[in-house]
Amino acid sequence: MNKLFFNIIDVFLLCYGVIVGFYLYMEQTEFIHFELAKWILFLLCYVIMKRMRQKQWCLYGIILIGGAEAGIAIGQKIHLIKSFHHVFDVTGTFGNPGPLGGYLAIAIIVLIGLYREYWRNFRQKWILLAFLILFSTTLVLTESRAGCLAMFAGIGSLYLFSKKDRKWKFAIFQKLGTIILVLLFIVVTYYCKKDSADGRLLIWRVSSEMIMDAPFIGHGIGTFEKRYMYYQAQYFNAHPNSQYARLADNISYPYNEFLRIGVEFGLIGLFVVLGLIISVFKYASVQGLNKIYLATFTSWLTFSMFSYPSHVLLLWLLVPFLLGGIQCRKNRCVSVGYKFQIVECMIIIICLFFIIRYGCDYYLLKNNIRKLYFSSTKTTEEATDYVERHRLELQSIPHLFDIYAQYCYKNYPASKRIIILKQATTIVPTSDLYCDLGDTYKELNQIDKAIESYILASNMVPHRILPNYKLFCLYREVGDTVQMLRTGLKALNTEVKVESTKTLRMKGDIKKNFEKIVFNLFIEL
Repeated sequence: MNKLFFNIIDVFLLCYGVIVGFYLYMEQTEFIHFELAKWILFLLCYVIMKRMRQKQWCLYGIILIGGAEAGIAIGQKIHLIKSFHHVFDVTGTFGNPGPLGGYLAIAIIVLIGLYREYWRNFRQKWILLAFLILFSTTLVLTESRAGCLAMFAGIGSLYLFSKKDRKWKFAIFQKLGTIILVLLFIVVTYYCKKDSADGRLLIWRVSSEMIMDAPFIGHGIGTFEKRYMYYQAQYFNAHPNSQYARLADNISYPYNEFLRIGVEFGLIGLFVVLGLIISVFKYASVQGLNKIYLATFTSWLTFSMFSYPSHVLLLWLLVPFLLGGIQCRKNRCVSVGYKFQIVECMIIIICLFFIIRYGCDYYLLKNNIRKLYFSSTKTTEEATDYVERHRLELQSIPHLFDIYAQYCYKNYPASKRIIILKQATTIVPTSDLYCDLGDTYKELNQIDKAIESYILASNMVPHRILPNYKLFCLYREVGDTVQMLRTGLKALNTEVKVESTKTLRMKGDIKKNFEKIVFNLFIEL
C-alpha cells in the first residue's frame, strides 16, 4: 500500500477548480476547449510537482529559463535578435518587457535563496555572481516597475523567513520596516511614471464598478475582456470631464489579478483565493526549500497586483509548481493501492492527450492568423480558407479573433465583414473596432447605427480624435451642420495624449471646413 498526502492547499485548489469548472459549464458553448486545456495543464503541473521528490530541480529550471530569457533580451538590446514588440527593444520571448521583468524578478529571488541555503560553500561563486548580474541588468533594461517591486518584496520575504528565531518584538520591527520600504518604493515608482500609474488607477476604479454589478458570483470566466470597455465607456459618459480621460486606452487586462478574479468569479472566487494564500503562509513550514518557495510565491503575488501574469503561460504555470513545491506542517495521509495508481496514470495520459490535442489546434490557428498578412497570394488564400473553417474556435481566443476582425475589415466587402465585426464586439470590444464597425454601417447606409458606433468608440477612449473626426465627416456628408459643428469643436478641444501627423491632419481638415462655413455665412450676410 502507498500513501497519498493532501493538505489545506489541496482543499482550496479543489474548491477553486470546482468554481472554474462551474463557469466553464455555464458557458454552454462548444468553444471552451482551449480554456479547459489550460486549467487541466495547471492541475497536471501541480500534481506532478507535488509528487516530485527532488523539488529543487524546479528552482534550477527557473534559473536556467531566466538565463535564456536574459540572454535573448541582451541580444535584442544590441540588435542581434529581433524584438517581439514593435515599440520595445527588450522583450525576451514574452512579447512585452513587463512579463519579462516579472520573471527575472522571480529568478533573482530563487538565485539568492539557493545561495543562502545551499551554495554558500560553492567554490565557483563567480558563476552565481554572473547570473545575478545578468538578471539584474536585464531587469533594469525592462524598466518594469512591477518587476522591481516584486524583486524587493521577494528579498524582504527571504530575510523575514530566515529570522524566525528572533524575539517577537524584533520580528515585528522587521516586518514593519519591510512594509515601510515596500510602500516607499511604491510611492517613488508612482511619481516616476505618474501618468501610467494614474491609468492603472482608472482601470482599477472601473473594474471595481464591474464587481459591484455582480458582487457574489461575478460576470463569468473570461468576461473581463468582453465587458470592460463598455464599462469604461459608461464611466466617461457619466464623467465627461474626468481627469482620467487623457489616460484611457483600449484595455484587455485589469493589471491586478485579484481584481480580475473579483470581476470574473465574484467575492466567492476571491475569498477562495485569499483563503488559499493565507493557508500557504500560515501552515507552510519555514525550513529549507520552503523558504525559497514561499519567498518566490510572495514575489509572484506582488507582481500579480500590478500586472497580468495569468495571461502569460510561463508566468501562470509558475503557480502550480510553486504551490506544489511548498510543504505544509499539517498533512493528511490516505493509503492507496496499486489500482489507484493505474487509474492515476490513465487520467494523466488522457489529460496529456487533451492538452496536446488542443495545444496543436491553438498553434495552427495562431500560425494561420499570422499568414493572413503574407505577401504571397497563395499562402494568404490557404490561411484564409483555414481560418474560415475554424472561425468558431476563434471565439475562445480574443486576441486572435481581434486580428481576424482587422483582416476582415480591410479585405472583405461590407455585407460580409459586418457579421464578423458585430461578432467581435461580443468577444473583444475596442474603440478601434467600433470605428471600423461605424465605417461599415456607413458604407451600408445605416447612418443611425454608424453614429451610435462612433459615439461609443469616442466614449471608450475619449482622448482619441479619430472617432469624433469620423463622426464629423458623417454629419458633413448627411448635411447636419449643427451636429457637425458640435462634433468638430469636441474633436478640436480633445486633449490628445501624443500629437501625431495623423491627428494634425484631421484637425486641419476640421478647421478648413469651419473656415468654409464662416465664409459662406459672411457671403450670405
